[in-house]
Amino acid sequence: LKLLGPKAPRACAPIECPRTEPPHLPRARACAWADAMEKSALFDRLSACGQGHVFDHWASLNADERTALDQQVSEIDACMAGGFEALQPALIDAIKKHEEARAGDIECPPTAWVGRADGSDPAAEEKWEKMGLDLVAKGACAACVLAGGMGTRLGSSFPKGMLGDKEAGENFLPSGKSLFQLYSERILTIQRRAQKHAGLEKEPTVWFLVMTGEATHKLITDFFERKAFFGLRQEQVLFFQQGIMPCFAPDGRVLMEKHGRIATSPDGNAGIYPALRRTGVLDKLKAAGVRWVQAFSVDNVLVRVADPVWYGYCEDVGADVVVKTVPKRIWSEAVGVVTLRGGAPGVIEYSEIGDERAQEQHLSGTLKYDAANICLQAYSLDFLCGPAQDYKTLWHIARKDIPTIDGKVPGIKLEGFIFDVFEVAKCFRLLQVDRAAEFSAIKNASDSGKPDTPQTALSSLSRLHRRWLRAAGVKVPEDGAEGQGPVCEVSSLLSYRGEGLEQIATTVDASTDPIVVP
Repeated sequence: LKLLGPKAPRACAPIECPRTEPPHLPRARACAWADAMEKSALFDRLSACGQGHVFDHWASLNADERTALDQQVSEIDACMAGGFEALQPALIDAIKKHEEARAGDIECPPTAWVGRADGSDPAAEEKWEKMGLDLVAKGACAACVLAGGMGTRLGSSFPKGMLGDKEAGENFLPSGKSLFQLYSERILTIQRRAQKHAGLEKEPTVWFLVMTGEATHKLITDFFERKAFFGLRQEQVLFFQQGIMPCFAPDGRVLMEKHGRIATSPDGNAGIYPALRRTGVLDKLKAAGVRWVQAFSVDNVLVRVADPVWYGYCEDVGADVVVKTVPKRIWSEAVGVVTLRGGAPGVIEYSEIGDERAQEQHLSGTLKYDAANICLQAYSLDFLCGPAQDYKTLWHIARKDIPTIDGKVPGIKLEGFIFDVFEVAKCFRLLQVDRAAEFSAIKNASDSGKPDTPQTALSSLSRLHRRWLRAAGVKVPEDGAEGQGPVCEVSSLLSYRGEGLEQIATTVDASTDPIVVP
């Protein structure tokens, strides 16, 4: 890379920017350019750190375009700890760490750190569920969906959370509900269960935090408004926008999408931490008496949103961070695993661990590195307000073709990973859960020929809901050898994890396909 290669010793120095008119501007415009430059208070700062070219075309921009560019630069400056001055050093550091990436000395989390909510210890789950419902009844709980991304890989031009709604094209659930609606209804069900559990006159509140992105924020907020917040109270749904990072050329210069706009990308799911503070969400949660926040990816159709068992386990062990994990299907499954590296908790990516280490086994014959990370993490509010804010984001690089004013060019994006902050948790724990009950991701389009599509998610949901109905006494045909059976959907408003279905068992017609229990 030009920044670090042996033939580029000057690469780490700030890039020199023109102090007179840029050579590509006609001389007749030199004075106009100079006068215009004086009107941007940010020019000197960016020039000093090698990025003055951002304002090369300032003189040709109209008032609105200048304001928009100033605002964009200010937003990037606010999103990056250390401001624009820290961007190029962060890029150099990220490239260096990427090239030196290795697994290093890793070990499994201690057995004492691992709780089980996979059906193997029903008594423990019952205890944690009661503790969790107590917390929900006290208004001490929040759930956050990481929903900043567009459904581009699904062949959609809408945010992923809108998948399933007729507005977004493909309907993959018989009910026509979107992912956002499923998640909202699961919160409503938990609120009602907590109300009944605690004998309250009014439903308690589980705060629903929705992390959006620059490209998805208005689409998502408008969608929730059109859908009347899916039955939730408007004030309990808190939207907040993750930050952005500029895209870079290999020499460290910020790329321009057009004359008045920097080419940017989201700052990764680690953007949740500064965004919660920057948007005032942490202050609102603190004022409301919230103790625990669960965060999950928008594309997991089986996620137990606002899971009382999870809240209860967090409270029971007094952890800063608790992550849900599932056992790997096979040693070569392309998924990161939760480990200790240098004694600190974290996630090692499947590309780092290596085949030999990935195949290591315990004496019992089970995989040694088996705790698959599925982007389900819960935090104490104290951790989110303290250590998570003090943590310096570890930036990772992604080499992509970036659309710019000069067409698509090779570039570098920086993103932070949500799990890097785990290393500063004083009390870190894992909760192993049942994959079939809690995890089925949607990553690819149905016609892509790849796994993790809307259709595989529907199959996972159907298998789970058929299992619920059988347990309630409904005569649903047994699944085939490969788990196939009729499409089945039980409303999230009716049951959270299969409870209470005995009361309606006699009304369900299991001879239909799909089987829909509204």
